[in-house]
Amino acid sequence: MKKIIYSLFIILGLTACDKDFLDRTPLDQISSSDVYNDEALAQAYINNTMGRLPFGIHGSAGYGQFPCMLASITDEARAKSGWVQNNTVVIKGGITPTNSGGLGLWDSAYRTIRQTNEIIEGMEASPLGDAFKANAVAQARYIRAFSYFDLTRRYGDIPLIAKVQTIEDDLSVSQTSRSEIYDFVISELKEITSSLPNLSDVGSSKISKQAAIALAARTALYAEKWSEAASLADQLITGSDNNGLVLYDNYRDLFLSEGNNVETIFEKQTLPPLVGQSFGLYNFPVRWRSDWGGQTDPTQELVDDYEMDNGLYITDLGSGYDASNPYANRDPRFYASIFYHGSEFSEIAPSKGEPFIDMEWNNGNEGPGDPGKFHGAASITGYLVKKFANPKDGFSPQSGRSVSSWQEIRYAEVLLIYAEAANEAEGPIAKVYNALNQIRQRAGMPNIPSGLTKEQMRDRIRHERKIELVFENHRYWDLLRWGIAKDVLDGFVPHGIKIERTAGAPSKADEPQLFDPQYLTYSVFEVKGRTQTFPESNFKLPIPQSEIDKNPSLNQNPGY
Repeated sequence: MKKIIYSLFIILGLTACDKDFLDRTPLDQISSSDVYNDEALAQAYINNTMGRLPFGIHGSAGYGQFPCMLASITDEARAKSGWVQNNTVVIKGGITPTNSGGLGLWDSAYRTIRQTNEIIEGMEASPLGDAFKANAVAQARYIRAFSYFDLTRRYGDIPLIAKVQTIEDDLSVSQTSRSEIYDFVISELKEITSSLPNLSDVGSSKISKQAAIALAARTALYAEKWSEAASLADQLITGSDNNGLVLYDNYRDLFLSEGNNVETIFEKQTLPPLVGQSFGLYNFPVRWRSDWGGQTDPTQELVDDYEMDNGLYITDLGSGYDASNPYANRDPRFYASIFYHGSEFSEIAPSKGEPFIDMEWNNGNEGPGDPGKFHGAASITGYLVKKFANPKDGFSPQSGRSVSSWQEIRYAEVLLIYAEAANEAEGPIAKVYNALNQIRQRAGMPNIPSGLTKEQMRDRIRHERKIELVFENHRYWDLLRWGIAKDVLDGFVPHGIKIERTAGAPSKADEPQLFDPQYLTYSVFEVKGRTQTFPESNFKLPIPQSEIDKNPSLNQNPGY
């Protein structure tokens, strides 16, 4: 009899410590007949399968080398350590069929799909109640749809397998076009909504009706089905399926949430040490950790993209931008997302010195410097990611112990989906302005200017996605689907900020003046060794060579 193997810890964690369940044996090896005859076991298996989805910041398939974030292969950031695959493979244009640079998830995703197909077929013959079975099948179809969405946005045309394969089947499955895969995903998600509970009833760590609609809207956006994407998103904005979704009132605190924030639609919650993520270990500033740290370093280009708090770009006449005091009066999301020289992190008492980020050049701190002079321990750009830095992680965060949840889909993204899709379908109608302005008002920013053309609005929407969703694993895929990745990334030279004390400045030991701009000079410098190459072929990942070798029906993507 086929066996389904579970980790004891996953079983215990995902069955909420049900005492009756804990009395069952054996816990290390449970047969498939047991699973489909017991609601608790069936749900545990579904939860286990959902855990295979590539959520999160670190340690998850398809998001680059583990210490840094996907942002570091875009214009958002660069990875500090030279040995990570983002640097050794991806930004060098070195992706091959045998080395995807950490971006590939072919094997993992198809294993997940196989599990979902097993669940769907297992439930068909199960004696469990109809309502439970319908919900279980809907959850499995959601996970399968998510996997196909993620596969096709990476690889393009891929095999569509919607049933359990056996040794009697022809395993040489040919590819289905990307557009047909997107159609399949949208259709699946729309069909299962009636069998899923509302978000308010189950919480955002579970698969809900709203999660299915939101993922369908995201998929329709990628498929450039503008009217459908706008309609699906609007179901969650003004329609009866809103189910209480609103923007959380504090942008900074939103990303410190440990679960079920009012803005979150679908997330992976943490429960260290059982389930955790490692943002703190890999990305905390130097003085708040004992090792690693500072692995994902925002670029000067990203910093310069943040508007002034009056809504003007720093290059606009009358913006008020002062290059000698560059961090004053910026979009509040800048202060919530990026550690810069003088940023406060006082929620954790400093382990040494003041509770502020010290990015001064060559000073043995968080900031950059000449090679060999403190450079290896700190940021290579003069900036660090603040967005997910949770004070609850404490000093020297350990692997898997960061407590913030990973919000895979949130309401702000739905508003941005609507704005982009509706603008492409109808132009800059009033509801497009309203969607964007809701996001900006939450951030404390003024409304966007009225009277924009469709093209001007498109630029505004793309800018708003970059700022609002920064470091959330959207930027790379956005550049690909907009068809501008080569224009933006090929030859991109990242820059950082060099901060030095003026000749007449008080001694550094006189700490009240340590962060005072009047005693500092700011100059932009090129980050050496991090220039990006983006070949045309990289608009799609190569199908792994091992799969090509096994399946003669597969065609390799162009350029590989």
